[in-house]
Amino acid sequence: MSSREDYERMRLQEQQDQVELELELQRNHTISIHSFPKLSEYYAHMTAFVSLAIFIATLLTILNISIYLTTVMRLCRHLDKPLRIPSILMVSLYPVISVAALVTILVPSSWFLCHTVMHAMFMVGGPIFRTLLFRYVISEQNYLKETSAEAVSLNTPPVCCCCGCLPTVVPTKAKLCISRYLVWQMPFWQGSIMLVMNVLYYGDRQLYHEVMLFFIPFIVGSIILGAWSLQITVRMITKIRGDYQLRKKMFCLQLVVMLCKLQYLVLYEQLNNIKMGGEYPINHTVYKQTIINILILVEMVLVSMMAQSAYRTPIQVQIDQMNVH
Repeated sequence: MSSREDYERMRLQEQQDQVELELELQRNHTISIHSFPKLSEYYAHMTAFVSLAIFIATLLTILNISIYLTTVMRLCRHLDKPLRIPSILMVSLYPVISVAALVTILVPSSWFLCHTVMHAMFMVGGPIFRTLLFRYVISEQNYLKETSAEAVSLNTPPVCCCCGCLPTVVPTKAKLCISRYLVWQMPFWQGSIMLVMNVLYYGDRQLYHEVMLFFIPFIVGSIILGAWSLQITVRMITKIRGDYQLRKKMFCLQLVVMLCKLQYLVLYEQLNNIKMGGEYPINHTVYKQTIINILILVEMVLVSMMAQSAYRTPIQVQIDQMNVH
């Protein structure tokens, strides 16, 4: 009887050991697929796909920088200093994003830091763009004088999607101050959150995955409020500077958060359903990050060209005015 019980115990123990071994193998396989390789291992096991991706990414980055330099030279020739500096800063967002995407491909483990840089371009670009908008009308005080306290609708994207009954308001110094704070909260609020997330990601990966979802509502709320305030400001300035392509400039800025944040997160999850790459170090994660960042590089070239077109005005207006006089 005792020997039979010992046999049963041994059989159960073997089954438990087999299950634990299979789970361990599965965990190791998951880690090998989703972990980022060390830099030395990454270049030691370079594949044709990654080599071609680095070559294409480098060319796209050079192209983006060339478009940027052409735009900057044009802005320097035709804009006065009050408009020149913020305009140059706005068109500088896209080559910075391109460099961040290239670095992600060259150093895969730096992806979260580079993704933070891409995200930062929107939260920094927002206040710069608002400054540029009011410099088109000299200042906030001058805007109030030119419009004679004309009412402005608050029913603009993205808030109009959920609040369609917002009233019209008459701009005042106090209300413009509130609008300014809604935009300026983005770099401070989101910057603090992204700093904490970077510390957690590179310091304690497990804790990062546990608390990451708690940060998302605060980031989304900050982006919505900032974008809403900018849309209202664009609508206000367009009424008196309608030929400055302000909506097009705003769309170029919005593409930063749409392509580098929303698209990034969607593709990051969707590509998990497609089997790519091999075993560690050139694994599924490397292929996934490479594809996403190549796409962002192509898109940033197109957005840079759109921004170059958008920031032609008020340059042409100024040239015409000079020719008239």
